Amino acid sequence: MARLNLLEETRFEKVPVTVYENQHIASKKVADRIAALIKRRQAQGENAVLGLATGATPVEVYEELVRMHKEEGL
Repeated sequence: MARLNLLEETRFEKVPVTVYENQHIASKKVADRIAALIKRRQAQGENAVLGLATGATPVEVYEELVRMHKEEGL
């Protein structure tokens, strides 16, 4: 597997991009960010409104959110 040169690969990006070592770490980080948003809105007495993607790509993120809900009370 070729080593990723982050500077080379992201130099034309106009939005912030974070590259993770693998999909498991990325899924956990994305779920953590969604959970933080939900908690912020709850603290403000508001609901978080999410537009969620379908398909196989985000499944691991959703599994982590379900785990957080069941085990951590998210």
